[in-house]
Amino acid sequence: PADSPQAAQVAEAHRAYFHQWFYDCTPQIHRGLGEMYVADARFTRTYEDVAPGLAEYARDAHAANADRQAS
Repeated sequence: PADSPQAAQVAEAHRAYFHQWFYDCTPQIHRGLGEMYVADARFTRTYEDVAPGLAEYARDAHAANADRQAS
């Protein structure tokens, strides 16, 4: 599940990568990035080409990770 410990670990590693190499990527900014994966067809297509449903799963994992860090 997108809110599993394994998904949180991968989502956090993804957020930390962006934070280290690109910009100050807070958990809330990372949540917004996940939202773009389903809101912008270009992002969605990239993820869906890897695996059907991946864009929504990544969005949900980013959101669950942000929620976990907020609590």
